[in-house]
Amino acid sequence: MDRIPAPKHPNQPWPAADAAFVNLGRSGMGCLLLGVALLLFFTVCAALGAIWPERFLTGGDPGTLRIISAVIAVFFGLLLLAVLVSLPNALRTHGVAFDRFGLWYIDRQQAELVAWPLIRAIGGSWMWARKAPASSLGSAIGKEIARAALTDDGREKFAIEVFLTDPNSVAGHKRLALIQSTTQREQPPRPDLPGARLRFPVRGIGDYRKMAAHLQSTAPSLWIGEYQR
Repeated sequence: MDRIPAPKHPNQPWPAADAAFVNLGRSGMGCLLLGVALLLFFTVCAALGAIWPERFLTGGDPGTLRIISAVIAVFFGLLLLAVLVSLPNALRTHGVAFDRFGLWYIDRQQAELVAWPLIRAIGGSWMWARKAPASSLGSAIGKEIARAALTDDGREKFAIEVFLTDPNSVAGHKRLALIQSTTQREQPPRPDLPGARLRFPVRGIGDYRKMAAHLQSTAPSLWIGEYQR
């Protein structure tokens, strides 16, 4: 896990120095940068096909191939641009911490606290990775390699989820209230829990496993296990 960042002001509410903290901006950065590199590679390949179709492409009319490659290059280029624009916000230091006081959400040198008595349950959720049909043996092998590297036996998009005794207790916390609002319409993993919850996606599977193990050992009465969402 990660080191707690320094607060903006010395006397502001802040997690204890020994809090278990995962920086959601840093977690899984390698996978994110790999995705950017792949988008850049596909964009360059398509652009080369659009500029010199007779050199890099075969099996068709150069004019038609140039148009198709140009469309593909523009598509990947716009996708790459959107990802690059969103990177600074995605990689900013923000995350979730747990200490003797409760749960802290840290973002932009501000921290919001949910005390332990307000927490009803904590769990870990995940989703199955989508299986797209492979068009060739090479494509199938590549997909299996990516599945092994980026998922946990086909499971991905892990998240720490915190269920509150009263979901309205975070109404005065701007950031936490916004996070909880994204799950208002979801079904709970158990009938005795509210559907609304605080969901903290952890891109790095290793980081998720460490935090889940920490919560299971330090708050066993609250940990409800893992479940599919």
